[in-house]
Amino acid sequence: MTEANDFAGIAPGAALPELALAITRADLVRFAGAADDYMPQHWDQPMMIAAGFADVVVHGWLCCAHMCRCVTDWATPRGAILAAYHVTYRQPLYPGPLTCGGEVVAAEAGEVTLELWARDGSGQTVTRATARLRPADAAAELRGRARRNKSRNDAGITGSGAR
Repeated sequence: MTEANDFAGIAPGAALPELALAITRADLVRFAGAADDYMPQHWDQPMMIAAGFADVVVHGWLCCAHMCRCVTDWATPRGAILAAYHVTYRQPLYPGPLTCGGEVVAAEAGEVTLELWARDGSGQTVTRATARLRPADAAAELRGRARRNKSRNDAGITGSGAR
């Protein structure tokens, strides 16, 4: 998909380009600072190993952020907006390789539904998500309409134009 706001050329089955990266401990520190999430499962390796985990666990929202990057690399914010997002964590993600991707599962006038996934270095799907996109121009029109209605309400104008 391009920056164009036209969803007409998108069909179910279209694959999003995969995003491959490595999540490091430094990434966990930066994300913890940005999210104010200093829970020990993200930094205390001895505690996590004692609890039966292989390593510290990557923040779930950090994984989701990379899944959303996969979407915005395909459908830029100038072309589409994220209208809804639902995520399911299937198993812990540890620092190391991560690959995110997805495909179009439904495409209707004004809305595209995506099924997304994140896989760890062994190829296991650790997180799944569903995302719904709408054209950015449609969203801008809705925001403009809401602003006009708010202005009318602030001015005491009702829907009929009478006061």
